[in-house]
Amino acid sequence: MPSLKLGCFALTVLALSACATPTSQPNDVQVAAQKLVGQPAKNAFKLFGKPDQGLGPSSYGSGGFYLWNRVQTHTTAEKVFVQTGVEYVGQKQTMVGIGGGGVGGMMPVSSEPIYRKTGYEENRTVIDYFCSITLYTDNQNIITEASVIDCNKKK
Repeated sequence: MPSLKLGCFALTVLALSACATPTSQPNDVQVAAQKLVGQPAKNAFKLFGKPDQGLGPSSYGSGGFYLWNRVQTHTTAEKVFVQTGVEYVGQKQTMVGIGGGGVGGMMPVSSEPIYRKTGYEENRTVIDYFCSITLYTDNQNIITEASVIDCNKKK
């Protein structure tokens, strides 16, 4: 019985240690952004260029942030339909047969409009690379925190 408890304990420790190990190493962009912490925001502008969005420190003492979004795409030979609207093509009527006593006929029960999609075909666009970098600053425009999302498939 003690060997069963020891085996369960070993499996528990192994499972917990597997969950605690990091799954990926930081990429070059994450490392560069983390090295900017403690430096003036102008150093980030030199490294990443002009930010796509941002707000410097306010006059009443709060910090700011700067955001860079980078996307690289390519198109494939595969075509996709891009819907731009719909157009009216006609009516669909539902009829029911009526009759009795040797006389028969058809009577409309409902009618509904029919539309078809309009648009064009274009080559499918595939995102190769996406990167979002956000740097937070204090009231002196010194970087206090860096956040990097994706940036893994750099070309």
